[in-house]
Amino acid sequence: MEWMQTLGIGLLIMLARMSDVTIGTLRVISVIDGRMKTSFLLGFVEVVIWLSVISLTLTRIEENPWLGLFFALGFSMGNVLGILVERRIPLGNLTLRAVGGDEVRDLAGALHEEGLRTTLLRGEGRTGEKNMLFCFMPKRALSRVMPHLKPLRERIFYTLDYGGTSNQVLMPRTQSPPSRRRSPMRK
Repeated sequence: MEWMQTLGIGLLIMLARMSDVTIGTLRVISVIDGRMKTSFLLGFVEVVIWLSVISLTLTRIEENPWLGLFFALGFSMGNVLGILVERRIPLGNLTLRAVGGDEVRDLAGALHEEGLRTTLLRGEGRTGEKNMLFCFMPKRALSRVMPHLKPLRERIFYTLDYGGTSNQVLMPRTQSPPSRRRSPMRK
């Protein structure tokens, strides 16, 4: 009967730890993206859960060391769960940087067709002239970008940097041109 109690408390500790570490992963992403309100709320919930689980664990671990194993399992599984949740709910922004030849110019055109804003620069590399592409986008746009990047993996160099803020909200381009009407607030 004692092992049932250990198992029950251990599973409670593990589930609580999985929750607080998952929330912590999302909080870190919110901090990186500069989302103060979201970071505040997630941090508050994370610490409330953590304090509860640490106090439960520390008051019982001396008599039952197995609870430490459940605590560690919950932490480890929370890291994995946090990554999976972040992949499902792509929060924040990322920057794509690509360097190569004409393929990068074609990539810029394909990303423009996807409604993304890009900047294309010419530079000099070890083997001659190169094109450099920069594209700041919401993470949720990555699923539209990867089909264009994957065929080019062997011919271009690219990086994806997660996080960051911008001085503008980058919205996909619409088919109709923007209104020429001036805002009464602008001079």
